[in-house]
Amino acid sequence: MKKDQKEIFLSNEGNSWFQRNHLHHDENHLTKDPVVNAFKSLHRIPNKVLEIGCSDGYRLNYLYKNFNINAFGIDPSHDGIEAGKKKFPNLNLSVGTADKLKFENDSFDLIILGFCLYLCDREDLFKIAMEADRCLQNQGLLLIYDFMPPFPYKNKYAHSEGVYCYKMDYTKMFSWNPAYTSIFTKMYSHNLEGPSLNPDDNVAVTILSKNLDTAYPNNPF
Repeated sequence: MKKDQKEIFLSNEGNSWFQRNHLHHDENHLTKDPVVNAFKSLHRIPNKVLEIGCSDGYRLNYLYKNFNINAFGIDPSHDGIEAGKKKFPNLNLSVGTADKLKFENDSFDLIILGFCLYLCDREDLFKIAMEADRCLQNQGLLLIYDFMPPFPYKNKYAHSEGVYCYKMDYTKMFSWNPAYTSIFTKMYSHNLEGPSLNPDDNVAVTILSKNLDTAYPNNPF
């Protein structure tokens, strides 16, 4: 039986990803990080932040140090979370996946989906949207950083047999709902060196605002 991508990342590929990438997560990288730069654009600094797909918490630690946020992060990599707990003791880090968040309703005023949705199992997307919405406060913000192709498609994942990269506009998981409004979008190439002429390399960071109070105005007719 084919294993879910979630189980593959929880059992081994999450750790392998962390070992391949963690040395690149330095201060120089963070100065051009799309999530950090989008966060800096906010007029109101969030108080309690969850990053889903946080690796060892390197990005959360930067936000904690510079903006004094109450920072929480989950990731399927056991190695990444253990390393983060040792390096960044002020963060609240735990192993987990986006489809089952172990937090109370309305826990956060910012949730970051940090370049992880493209690897999630397709049958979990509705669960992921439900869990993020459940944990996000009314008038909170949702930040999505992921691939942004012209239409949905999949690529083979280079590092594990049978795993796919699913590329699509992930803001559509929430933007159908009138409670969610896009307030910020910026496009990048995957290597962050400038705009890409190859649609396969397009990534974007988008911030959506959640407001249940204004989602349904009174009947105008």
